[in-house]
Amino acid sequence: MKENTGKARAKQCRREAMTIAAALAFAVVLFYSAIQVADKSIARGEFAIRRHRTKISVPKFNTVDGSELPLEFQESHRRKLYRTWWANHSGKSDRELILSGEATLVDIAVQQKADGRGGYDATGTFCHVDFYLHKADPTVVPMFRDLVAKSIHCSVEGKIRVDLQSIVEEARAHDARKDTATRSIEPAGFVFHESRCGSTLVANSLMAMEPDVNRVYSESPPPISAAKMISTDTDGHDSSAVRLLRDVIYMMGRTNDAREQRLFFKIQSIGTKSIPAFMLAYPKTPWVFIHRDPVQVMMSHLKIKGKTEAVCTRSRSAPPSDLVALIKSHDPLAKVKRLSTEDFCAAHLASLCEAAYTAYVDSDGRGRFVDYADLPDALIDDIIPHHFGQSMDEESKRRILKVSGTYSKARTVGKTWQEDSQTKEEAARPEIRAASTKYLLPMWEKIKRLS
Repeated sequence: MKENTGKARAKQCRREAMTIAAALAFAVVLFYSAIQVADKSIARGEFAIRRHRTKISVPKFNTVDGSELPLEFQESHRRKLYRTWWANHSGKSDRELILSGEATLVDIAVQQKADGRGGYDATGTFCHVDFYLHKADPTVVPMFRDLVAKSIHCSVEGKIRVDLQSIVEEARAHDARKDTATRSIEPAGFVFHESRCGSTLVANSLMAMEPDVNRVYSESPPPISAAKMISTDTDGHDSSAVRLLRDVIYMMGRTNDAREQRLFFKIQSIGTKSIPAFMLAYPKTPWVFIHRDPVQVMMSHLKIKGKTEAVCTRSRSAPPSDLVALIKSHDPLAKVKRLSTEDFCAAHLASLCEAAYTAYVDSDGRGRFVDYADLPDALIDDIIPHHFGQSMDEESKRRILKVSGTYSKARTVGKTWQEDSQTKEEAARPEIRAASTKYLLPMWEKIKRLS
C-alpha cells in the first residue's frame, strides 16, 4: 500500500512539474513576443508616445541669477502643454502626425544619392518640435540641436523614422487638398557665415523680429546633408540631389499654424561651400554671408593658447581640395597637414570667404555680404526690409534691438551680452595676426568692400 502511495505521489509531482514547465515556456513565449511588438512600436515611435502618458521627462532650463523662469520655460507649464498635445493627438499614427504637420523633419540619412530618374534613397527622422521655446527666447535654444534636445517628444524613443521620398509625396498630395490647414512656407532667406562672426545673432534677430509669424532654423542637419549631395558641375535642375534638397526644405517648412508666414534658414558655416547648390534649388531666394574682422574671428576660434582642436581645424586630417589649393597658392611647398594651428585655421576661414565671394559673383544680386561690425543696424535698415523684402514695424525693430543685448548662445535666461571686439584685438597673439594677414585678410578685405 505504501509503495502504491509513493508512486502516486511521484506521478503527481511529475504532472505538477510538467504543468509548471509548460507555464514557464508559455510565459517566455509571451515575453519575447511582447519584446518584438515593443521593438516594432519603438521603431515607429508609437511605444514612446504611450509611455509619455504616464511618465514625461521634461528637460530643464535655468536663469543666470536663479530667479523665476518665464512661463514658457517652467517645467509645470511645459508638462501641461505636452499633456494637452498628447490628449489631442494620442490616437494618431506616425503617418498622421507627419501629414498633419505635428511632426517636423529633424534629420535625414542619405543611403544613396541619385537613381538618375529623379529619385533618392533617404530616411527622414521626425518628431514634435516645441517651436514655442524658440519663439519665446531664441537665445535660450539658439541652435536647432538645442531646440530638439529640449523638445519633450523628441526623445530617442519618440522619434519617427520613415522613407523620406514616400512621405514627401504623401505630404504634397495632402497639402494640395482643400480641406487641410497644413501647408509649406517657401524660404524667405538663407543665412551663410564664416563661423564665430555673429550669424547666431542674425538668426535670433529674424526669430525675435516677429515670433508668431517667423520660423527660423539655426544650423539644422537636413538642409546641409542634402546640399552636400549636389554637384553643381554635373547635376541639372531636375536631378535627384536637387529634388532631395527641395523636399527637405518643403517638409521643414510645413506648418498647421495659420500665423506662420515666413521661413528662414541659417546654414552651418561649412555650408558656405554649398551656396551654389542652394541657388540651384532656390534660384529666387535671397541669401547673406556674415563675416567678421579676421583677427577677431580667429580669436573666437583659438582664444586659448596652444589649443589645437577647433571648428576651423576639423578638416586637418582630410583637408578638402579647395583648401589645399588655397594653401598651395600661398606656398607651393607647404605641407598642409603640418601647418600650425593658426595657419590652418586662417586658411580654412579664407576658403569659406572665397567660396562666398565666388557665389556672390554668380548670384545676380541674390547674395549680400554683412559685416559683424554693422549688426544689428544693417538688418533693421537694409537686409530685412530691402534684401529679404520683409516689412517691419517699430515693435519688430525694438525686439531685434532687445535680443541683440543678450548673449546669442546663452542657453540660459537673462545672460547679457558684453561687446568683445576690442578685447579680442588686444589679446591677439603674434601667431594669429601673422596667419590672418597671410591667408585670411586679402579675401576678407575683398568682401568687406562689397558689404
